[in-house]
Amino acid sequence: MSATVTITAISSFIGFVLNSTILYLVLSRGRKTYHYLFAGILFICAIWDLGITIAMLRNEHLNELINLGYMVTIPCLFLLPLIFHFTCSYIGCPKVKTTIILWFIAVIMAILMTSGLSGRIYDVYRYSWGNIWKGDPAWQFGTLIGIPLYIAVILTVCWFLYKQIKQEKTTIHRRHMIYVLVSFLALALAGLKVFSVLGVEFPFLLPAGMALNDVFIAVIGIAIIKERLFDITIVLKKGALYSVIGAGVIFLFSFSEHMLATYVGETLGEDSFLIHLISIAVVIAILMPIKHWLEKFLESYFRSKQFEF
Repeated sequence: MSATVTITAISSFIGFVLNSTILYLVLSRGRKTYHYLFAGILFICAIWDLGITIAMLRNEHLNELINLGYMVTIPCLFLLPLIFHFTCSYIGCPKVKTTIILWFIAVIMAILMTSGLSGRIYDVYRYSWGNIWKGDPAWQFGTLIGIPLYIAVILTVCWFLYKQIKQEKTTIHRRHMIYVLVSFLALALAGLKVFSVLGVEFPFLLPAGMALNDVFIAVIGIAIIKERLFDITIVLKKGALYSVIGAGVIFLFSFSEHMLATYVGETLGEDSFLIHLISIAVVIAILMPIKHWLEKFLESYFRSKQFEF
């Protein structure tokens, strides 16, 4: 497993956990239309992160990469109408015709891609750093057309937000919109990772894109915790700590077991019971110190912020 694949797997997993956490907060606290639209954006980003995480951990299983390509690509077709619809709803400036057109295009493209009429994913690029799915010429042409549309829509909503920021009278609402604008700019730059599935072999293109995905959700998370973005108030319980640790256990166990099976499997056998024992030992050795540190940090931080524990 190359450094590029490892870094991408870690960055994608972090993005999946963050997106899933913020998605839960938005759905559990939000009741307005823009809450559900933003939840849709987070859901698609979480699917992308999960798909890339699995693709990196299973990078040598080429047939699986083709299926993962569809799992990741088709939901992303709905990202643009969700972003545009959310922004218009959030700033209270509906653009009904444009919103309907974007939703119509997304639905048609999803039907065409699912049916294979707009091309299909049929092979894998075998780069020096690892493997990623590959589409036929029709599929690649559609993806190339989608890139400028993707950038144009996000820059348009950023312009809407900028104009609203200039008009907004309350400081807190201006700050909220600045956070959303910055997060969308990070999401626009994250689109560069798409070139990895178009034959562009640059080792850190994919991990850089996934890291920018992390920046997008990290900005939103900071805004929610610090500024009550979307009118969400954080109420943390100690169970949240153990949820984070549980996710870490699953990832570390799977990752260490995969590495051991890959590099030591020939000697011990891929299904060796010893590999499982070593993986458990690795998880305990890494997570026990982190658990104690997290407990102290979270309790002191949120007590100082007067959040309910």
